[in-house]
Amino acid sequence: MKIHVISTVNGIQNEGMRNVATHISRYFEQENEVVYSSLRDLVKIPFRCKTSDVTFLFVRCVGKVYPIARLCGLFTKYLNIVIVQKPDADFIAKNNKHPLKCDIFTICKEDAEGLKPADGYSVKYFEAGINSEKFCPVTAKKRAELKKKYGIPEDKPLVLHVGHCSAGRGLEDFIQIDENQYERLIIASGLFENEKTVSALKEAKIRVISEYIEHINEYFQMADAYLFPTRSGEFVISVPLSVMEALSCGTPAIAYSSFSKMSAIQTNTEGAITFISTIDEIGTALEKAVTMKSDHSLLASPKSWEEIAQQILNQTKVK
Repeated sequence: MKIHVISTVNGIQNEGMRNVATHISRYFEQENEVVYSSLRDLVKIPFRCKTSDVTFLFVRCVGKVYPIARLCGLFTKYLNIVIVQKPDADFIAKNNKHPLKCDIFTICKEDAEGLKPADGYSVKYFEAGINSEKFCPVTAKKRAELKKKYGIPEDKPLVLHVGHCSAGRGLEDFIQIDENQYERLIIASGLFENEKTVSALKEAKIRVISEYIEHINEYFQMADAYLFPTRSGEFVISVPLSVMEALSCGTPAIAYSSFSKMSAIQTNTEGAITFISTIDEIGTALEKAVTMKSDHSLLASPKSWEEIAQQILNQTKVK
């Protein structure tokens, strides 16, 4: 089967949608011919759509993307749109007026609420995957070695976040963490950075690394707690992969209860994710979380990306 993937797939999984698209596409390649286009390849997209058995559009569904999806629909045999966040109101309005002839794959069922598929098409669900071989727990001895390797003091628990330093992510909450009690580290992807946010974090003496790190699993493995301070789904994919990666490494997480979609992540240990309501609760939550660092994965029944890719292919229409 020839599959056409429209997305940013560069082998560098440093952003939610790119992470999902890259993992799934790499497994598509194992038994299929896969060709790629970016959203900017407006000249090449029609030809690749026409000459492929199916087109997958991995994209954040905002209003300006709707015409591209319509273009794909004119030329492709079958179109699948993969979403990992709720489409914005403009996209929903345009689609519901002239529904796209495609199946919609969503990582979170409630993201597709209000989005009307065309007759003969439907909304389908897929889960988030995890590379459990890479994101795995290590021994206390290995954690100590990793902290030494990366220059992290061993006399204080390490609180970690991996993601964008963009406005709205809530990373300023790290400033409230007692620097005398905890080591604070944020690894930013280098995408969507907000200068004001980065400046405030650095002024508070929070260690910020702004670059792609190949062995990011080692940071999750040596961390004692993972703080996910985002309160709104507007700024993050609906099932945060970084939280899953932390839990898979045996690192407990702290998140805001207002980000209700976090409950979609199934854990095997009560309290693996501590939910808080206000910033004032972070201190108490951290005291609890660091005692739960485990040498076993905290995820319940995780699925590999290979299983997820096959799950999607099994639901894909082809001639």
